[in-house]
Amino acid sequence: MESSVQRARRAYRPRAATLAMLVMTTGMLVTALSGTSAQIPTTGRPVAPVFEGWEPLPDGSFDLVFGYFNRNWAEEIDVPIGPDNTIDPGGPDQGQPTHFYPRRSRFMFRVRVPDDFGDQEVVWTLTTNGKTERAYGTLNPAYFIDERVVQANHGQLSGAKNVAPVLKVEGDRTRHVKAGQVVTL
Repeated sequence: MESSVQRARRAYRPRAATLAMLVMTTGMLVTALSGTSAQIPTTGRPVAPVFEGWEPLPDGSFDLVFGYFNRNWAEEIDVPIGPDNTIDPGGPDQGQPTHFYPRRSRFMFRVRVPDDFGDQEVVWTLTTNGKTERAYGTLNPAYFIDERVVQANHGQLSGAKNVAPVLKVEGDRTRHVKAGQVVTL
């Protein structure tokens, strides 16, 4: 028969093992994080143009929406409109940026396409730090931008529809108070 001390030791072992694992994992995480600063590419990396998706417009035309990902943590890159920063067809200048801040910039500019655009594509070609990259804008249904996509890309996705608040004032519509007094609505 198992004594109460033996039961307590048996119950304690998994907790002790869990605590030891937590301490070890935390230590590895701190070690990993302290070593990452030397691994983060601060300069010299290319900028990737990004096709975010498309939005329908009331007149039947569409906006193709683009952003970019500057893979550098510190380097801001300038690329003038021209062969290293062009949009086709209809380019070279369709409102694309020429100055690229570090990291991710979403929903930066739009290229308007007609209602009969169909399965054509708009290509943003960008050459930075010796590397050429392209983003292909299409009307593929998978890239449709709705309110949920915008919320998800701005860190506000909660599952609830974004609805403006409603304010109801009860009682007199006109109220008089002195500065510093509290008014309850």
